[in-house]
Amino acid sequence: MKDLFKVLFLFSLVLLVYAFRDSIIFVIYDKFIYKSEVLSFNEYYSENNYLYFQNLDSESVTNKKELLNMLYTVVNSGDRSYAFYCKYEGCTDDVKKMLDNKEFLPVINNFVHPYNSFETINISVTSLDRITVSSRKVYTESEIETINNYIEDFIENNINDSMSTYDKIKAFHDYIINRYSYDENKGYKSYSAYTLITKGKAICGGYSDLMAIYLNRLGVKNYKISSNTHIWNFIYLDGYWYHLDATWDDPVASDGRAHLLHNFFMIRTDELRNLDNKEHNFDTNIYIEAK
Repeated sequence: MKDLFKVLFLFSLVLLVYAFRDSIIFVIYDKFIYKSEVLSFNEYYSENNYLYFQNLDSESVTNKKELLNMLYTVVNSGDRSYAFYCKYEGCTDDVKKMLDNKEFLPVINNFVHPYNSFETINISVTSLDRITVSSRKVYTESEIETINNYIEDFIENNINDSMSTYDKIKAFHDYIINRYSYDENKGYKSYSAYTLITKGKAICGGYSDLMAIYLNRLGVKNYKISSNTHIWNFIYLDGYWYHLDATWDDPVASDGRAHLLHNFFMIRTDELRNLDNKEHNFDTNIYIEAK
């Protein structure tokens, strides 16, 4: 009778797996069977891999490096809530250390599309090493629509097929500098690209996000680099990586007049360090391409 029950149970399990094969993944771990929804990817998901972060295909992690990559993949996907499983000893401790390090998790935002970046993120761990990640995104759907329309309008009126990618980037760099200014008062959501184009002012986060959104629209590989006090863009073009800092190319003189500079436009790391090695002093263990 027990054997018959086992056969019926296994048969039912096979039918269940088959029926939900496109939406459910079963993870067998320590003789338990857990289920997790398949990670969904929105249109702003990036297939780009970097030296520090790479997209992870597996739904469970077996070491600390895979844990880092899983967190990156979840944020990069745009999924607002997702659960996965740890399968190595010490995983829970690694997660707690990441949560204690207030500077680590925001770094993930620098490598994903700004529309998938989070404003707040929550990570919980169960006794069975089931890790749930949930987040609230920086940009609302309404804000995304406004920014996208802004980008498309710029492209339609300022970009043509005869221009090189370099010239397309320079055109947008000059365009936003000529129209907007740094928010000395650091007002509400001044780190947002939406604030920059609707209020006319933002801090470096607004400049770098707007540039990143445009670069992604052009299909140019890029991410953002941040120091303790500043953030700017890092761009891969024609086989090389370049720094672009629209904020520092948009200074305001003591008499209140604005200027358009190209001192920090598409420069290599050694040039950047010669110009400034204080606010642009970044962690090369994370931004490895910029060493």
